[in-house]
Amino acid sequence: MTKWDSHTHSQFCKHGTGEKTALLVEKAIELGFTKYSISEHAPLPEELMPDPVQRSEFTLLESEVGDYFSLINELKRQYGDRIEILSGMEIDYLSGFEQYTIDLIKTYQNELDDLIISLHCIEGKGGLRSIDYTPDDFKDGLLDYYGSINKVYNFYWETMGKMLQTDLGYFKTRRIGHIGLINKFSRNFPWVSDDMTTPAFFENIFTLVKSNGWTLEFNAAGLNKSYSGNMYLTEPMLYWCNKLNIDIFYGSDAHGVDMVGRHYDTYLDI
Repeated sequence: MTKWDSHTHSQFCKHGTGEKTALLVEKAIELGFTKYSISEHAPLPEELMPDPVQRSEFTLLESEVGDYFSLINELKRQYGDRIEILSGMEIDYLSGFEQYTIDLIKTYQNELDDLIISLHCIEGKGGLRSIDYTPDDFKDGLLDYYGSINKVYNFYWETMGKMLQTDLGYFKTRRIGHIGLINKFSRNFPWVSDDMTTPAFFENIFTLVKSNGWTLEFNAAGLNKSYSGNMYLTEPMLYWCNKLNIDIFYGSDAHGVDMVGRHYDTYLDI
């Protein structure tokens, strides 16, 4: 089996450690990985977040994309005889901005070897709001808006269902990043009903994953979060992955050297 870290970030990420991307690649080589995707957050539309300083905290700016791909090409030249490096992006599904995402993918598809589609934002106070920024932001933008954690949770999965059925036009890969990211603040805001964490609750979503040809990322980054303590692919979700034979690929979601390859043994065990 190819040892692949399918989701990592770069020195361009403002909410990462800022370490040189080459150091992350070297760590992957040291750990025996033979394939490594660099998948920085793709630019957001200005209408969603007009302040460029704030946008840069979340994603690449369009003015940085050329330098980003140049960096990856240099890393391929420098390390290509020791590890296969894939030029990728983590692109957001933004309800109401689908055409923006489609156009973004078309713009950069010739530079891309790999692509992750993620859901970081859903409808909330004042428009689309992040589900994973800070607990306080989650409460202000989503919990107070919907009135209960169960309603937030339900709307996230409704939006995920819409995403799974949207044709974004990319032909090389169809992989979803951290499908259970809504669980990030689960210790701060626990679910009221246990029914929402059973296999039955996820049957429709994972049937859509399979029927629409998506694969999933095994992202265990939540194990390192004091407010989560769980993987973003939980046991009820893994039940359907197994039952429906959905392909799962390890992704560290590394934003710094120490995170590269973290919990790979957990992935193998499961």
